[in-house]
Amino acid sequence: MQMKIPYGSDTITFEIPEENFMFEGTLRDTRGQTHLAEAVRKSLDKPFGCLPLSACVKPTDRVLILIEDATRSTPVREILPVLVDYLLECALALDQMEILTAPGSHRLMTEAEIFEKVGPELINKIKIHQHDYQDESSMVTMPSVFVNGYEIPVQVNKKVLDADFIIGIGNIIPHSDAGFSGGAKILQPGICGYPTTAATHISAAMLDEIPLGVVDNPCRLGIEQVARQAGLKFIINTVKNHRDEVIEVVSGDFVEAHREGARISRQAFSVEMPALADIVIVSSFPADLDFWQALKGVTSAYFAVKPGGTIVFASPCYEGLAHNHPKFSDWLSMSYHDILEKTKAAPIDDKSIDLISAVLAVCNSRAREKAQILVVSHGLDDEAVEVLGYKRAESVQAAVDQLLTLDPGATIAVLPRGGDCLPVL
Repeated sequence: MQMKIPYGSDTITFEIPEENFMFEGTLRDTRGQTHLAEAVRKSLDKPFGCLPLSACVKPTDRVLILIEDATRSTPVREILPVLVDYLLECALALDQMEILTAPGSHRLMTEAEIFEKVGPELINKIKIHQHDYQDESSMVTMPSVFVNGYEIPVQVNKKVLDADFIIGIGNIIPHSDAGFSGGAKILQPGICGYPTTAATHISAAMLDEIPLGVVDNPCRLGIEQVARQAGLKFIINTVKNHRDEVIEVVSGDFVEAHREGARISRQAFSVEMPALADIVIVSSFPADLDFWQALKGVTSAYFAVKPGGTIVFASPCYEGLAHNHPKFSDWLSMSYHDILEKTKAAPIDDKSIDLISAVLAVCNSRAREKAQILVVSHGLDDEAVEVLGYKRAESVQAAVDQLLTLDPGATIAVLPRGGDCLPVL
């Protein structure tokens, strides 16, 4: 039988015997919003966990709007005009609003990416700033917060001090550390410094299992404590379907609105599995920019493959392993046990160690130690493949043929959207 998976903007086609096929991770068919602007406006007037935005923001407030970077697909350029018009109706002026990009530890956006994200309508009307987590002069240190007795230092962009009201715009999909993306995640790691991001995410690495789809976990709770300390007041989050259509907009309190969005997202992105498969063929789509993003596909496959099985991982990884994280390769080459031992002994504020990379490397080491991983990628060179502990395959078809020669009765599962699906037994 012929199968297809996305590979960036292209498609990979391959054949597998019908008798070996177990399941394909097809996402639920949900209907998108036909009038997004109306849905956004309605969500501002009927938010979760708080009064309408018009009753929360004051005419004298200075408003800081946090937006994601180019690695995320929230329709910010459609949401922003609705939000700005709404704030203008609340008697605020354009010069009372500023936009701050919230890329976390990702690279800075290019001018073209900012234009694409914000859109032509507002690009020259509102001041736009970029957060750079490596620029300590742009940060302010606030009192630490605590989750289950664990201290999280709070280092955040000092723009929060100039703002009276902070609004975060994001999207909610399954996430390997925070359970689901969205919510307070736009602030942490979005506009925080290294020690804060390292502290919140290390708590997820220490769990017995990867918390993909588990919303109330230490990482998410730490993120929300930091956001509360820094003054995040309101979120506007979309939930999309597999066609990249917005199916719901949830706004309001960054915990209550997020939990409602996570419930909807779970329904939209869950993939029900009859059993674990011997071979899992997974595309990183739509997380294709670099391995830092594409690892989401490996993590999804981790939950679908039998111990001792094989993951066939297809991802273009256009920009290689990662930006801003030179130590990523060092962590990726380590075993799960060694990563945990080193992170336990590492000072949380030592940038030279790069604990943020360690958190992602934990997911990779767990998958690599559960199953063999064959990779099909034009963006990962031989050195990167070796660091990852993978083996290169010429094509998905070549990998399938080789594996079935070794085990003709192997069961095969296909996850076409490993970048955002949630495998569930």
